[in-house]
Amino acid sequence: MQITRFGHSCLLVETGRASILIDPGEYSDGWTDLDGLDAVLITHRHPDHVDPARFPQFIAERPGLPVHAEKGVLEDLPAVGGAVLSAGTRITVEDVTVTAVGGEHAVIHPEIPRIGNVGLIIAGPGEPVLFHPGDEIDTAPEGVDVLAVPMMAPWSKIGETVDFVRSVGARFVIPIHDGLLNDRGFALLADRVAAMGGSEFVPLGAGWPWTVPAVR
Repeated sequence: MQITRFGHSCLLVETGRASILIDPGEYSDGWTDLDGLDAVLITHRHPDHVDPARFPQFIAERPGLPVHAEKGVLEDLPAVGGAVLSAGTRITVEDVTVTAVGGEHAVIHPEIPRIGNVGLIIAGPGEPVLFHPGDEIDTAPEGVDVLAVPMMAPWSKIGETVDFVRSVGARFVIPIHDGLLNDRGFALLADRVAAMGGSEFVPLGAGWPWTVPAVR
């Protein structure tokens, strides 16, 4: 498995047979140039996870590219089309199995209504297992090798982030959801996650492809 990050929460996941784009949002760049994809997966409707300006045109230029998204995304962007991903849904992209978990976005404030959010467990034969949680850190699936951890959000604090990393117990942690952090803020949070989380922190930057070590 090779993972390339395009900033914030956008990941390109490539296995032996599948190429999957996750959460192409407005804080991410470079994904609009991608071709040869087998599917696009979107965790929820917030624009930092699906860009309402660029994504419809991206799909229009790639007819037939499957889109699987939390239902709010398809309600907001009906021209995109696609299939609904809800908690418990399992789909296959080439030889990769994608399982949607969770169901609700993290609480931002009690007065702000919660929206839908699905975390994505991505697993292929003989490949490491990746978990991209979107915007929610309450769900901790078992058997995860690589956790994409939200570094900073209006709904998070560092203690909760560290506890989330510990609860998942992945071999590796890569950062996502850092589009509002400056370099000093990222370094501070990364230091705490690396020192206290119990997983190996891989500081994957934008545009850096990383080949995940083989499953032991």
